[in-house]
Amino acid sequence: MLFSEWTNDHVLLLFLLLAVALAIGVRLGLKRGGWNQHLPYMFTLIISIQYYLLSPLYFYLTGKKIIIGTDISGYYGLGVFFPLLGMLFFLPGYWLVNRKKKSVEIPKLLKPPTPKVGRYIIILFCIIYSMVLINMAISGIEIENVFLGDETLGLGAKGETYFLQNFADSLISLVILGYIYGTNRRILIVGIIMSFFLFSLLGFRYRILLTLFGLAFAYLYFHRLQARTVVVGIVSMLIFFYFVMLITENRFLLIQKEYSQLNIDPLDFDYSNYFEQTRGSLADMAIYKVYDNPNKVVSHDYGASMFAYIFVRMIPRVVYPDKDEFYPPPQNKVQFIAYDAWWSRVSGEAILSCACFYIAFGWFGIILFHFLWGVLLARLKIKLNLNNRIQLVLYIVVALVSFQWITRAYLPQAIDHAVYLSIPIFILRYFIKSESRVSVPLKAIKT
Repeated sequence: MLFSEWTNDHVLLLFLLLAVALAIGVRLGLKRGGWNQHLPYMFTLIISIQYYLLSPLYFYLTGKKIIIGTDISGYYGLGVFFPLLGMLFFLPGYWLVNRKKKSVEIPKLLKPPTPKVGRYIIILFCIIYSMVLINMAISGIEIENVFLGDETLGLGAKGETYFLQNFADSLISLVILGYIYGTNRRILIVGIIMSFFLFSLLGFRYRILLTLFGLAFAYLYFHRLQARTVVVGIVSMLIFFYFVMLITENRFLLIQKEYSQLNIDPLDFDYSNYFEQTRGSLADMAIYKVYDNPNKVVSHDYGASMFAYIFVRMIPRVVYPDKDEFYPPPQNKVQFIAYDAWWSRVSGEAILSCACFYIAFGWFGIILFHFLWGVLLARLKIKLNLNNRIQLVLYIVVALVSFQWITRAYLPQAIDHAVYLSIPIFILRYFIKSESRVSVPLKAIKT
């Protein structure tokens, strides 16, 4: 009997074991400092609960068998077993390094940031926003007509160069910096609205989600865990979920700017779409299946897609015009072969990080990289001083990049996100070195 058959026969038990492992991980985090002390770690577990546990369980119980023309009904077991295996090494990797409890102490004397900080943030925001718009204009887009509503951009704007277009990611960290440094509320709201409008033009909603996540994390650091905060948190979560469903239900209408046709009634939403948008585990199952299929020839890429393509991605086409000959990377080639549908190359289906590790080194890759991932997050937590505003935002950025890495699982792209999210943070740090040593005016207490 193939191991995939054995795991499929015991899939419900594996779901239960994965739920227990994730619950233990969450419990350890809450007991040893709470959400604020272990943000990327805790967020990793929350993402894993949704993508590796709840979504595949939903599809298993509702009898979903096909993804991109591929029957994955016999691989639900492996689709749960491998994340369970990874979690069994991620948790020790994090807690073996992070054995000593390190708490964020609330400073007795709170020094507000200087007015210069707010001006720096606003100036940086205007410069980066203008860079993205100019890049779009150079590519032939009539920016004025877009803002006036006389022109739509189809499935999203593509600027002259992705090197400049990706600076849109930097606006996310600038909005978070604006919140943490106490930028005028009206100016902050205007910045958020302008950012969301630009993000909708670019056709990628992940930037909107990352901004909302980042603001939520920052809010947790600034408020005590009291009854009022709990109520505000619950209401905020409901609003956040509504917003996620709103942009999910109306994704293409928003891109086309057909605002009058938007469906805003939550009672009319198809909530199964929520699980469809978090179905990456099904794509993972197709990957596990193709390595079992003797009729399809695939091999492990030994980390080429994860590491070598970081440098390939960095090479401008102006420097190396034949750069396209390196694409698609080996990881994508495996994905194309894994699906049976002829249109698999244009499906845009993303695997999760677990399958990425498997493509690299098989089950050994899942063990090794989950353990190293835990060690890395623990080392970052120990090294960063969360009473420092700049380092606090960097910690939040690590959590945001973790979301992109787990759910899109292409390491060079995740590195891109990390770089562009960090650029304004380091620029601000350069200009306000003395300010970066001032303690964060937290009202938070340990949770």
